[in-house]
Amino acid sequence: MELSTNKWLEQVAQHHKEWVKIANLYKVDDYAEDIVQEVYIALFKYADAEKIIDAKGNVRKGYVFFTIKSLCFQYLNKRNKIDKIGIDTLFNLSDESNINEHKAYNDICLMIDEEIENWHWYDKKLFKLYRDTDMSMRDIAKETNISLISIFHSIKNYKEVLNTKFMNDYQAYINNDYNGMY
Repeated sequence: MELSTNKWLEQVAQHHKEWVKIANLYKVDDYAEDIVQEVYIALFKYADAEKIIDAKGNVRKGYVFFTIKSLCFQYLNKRNKIDKIGIDTLFNLSDESNINEHKAYNDICLMIDEEIENWHWYDKKLFKLYRDTDMSMRDIAKETNISLISIFHSIKNYKEVLNTKFMNDYQAYINNDYNGMY
């Protein structure tokens, strides 16, 4: 029996309320309707009449059931991976101290960037390559043909310079003394 896609999808859609009830069994909150709509799309894309309609012309509910189940689990997995923030936390984010903390941290980063911009081009490039990429010192040595020992000592010296120049500001930041910075 050859049915057009429209015909067999219409047959499947006749059981829409049942599909929504099944989706609701998986605790998908208010998204059961949306998931059932996604089921129709998935069936349209990946199924054909022989998989959905049996020889007597009835809908194979098991096939649709497993499609609903699969899409519900996909939704639940994605939902569980999303970090949720409570409303109390949201109000704490706008707290004045947090604003001062973020400003202070940003100021330290800007001061460090200014310092780096005043370095020799070689030192600046090497340090930024180390700091701003996920390349290890060995990776940098391999890519640039600069010896690993030279890179190690250079990076160590750069860190010492930054540490010496900005340690007081960083300690003030750590101690939440944002007025004691600079």
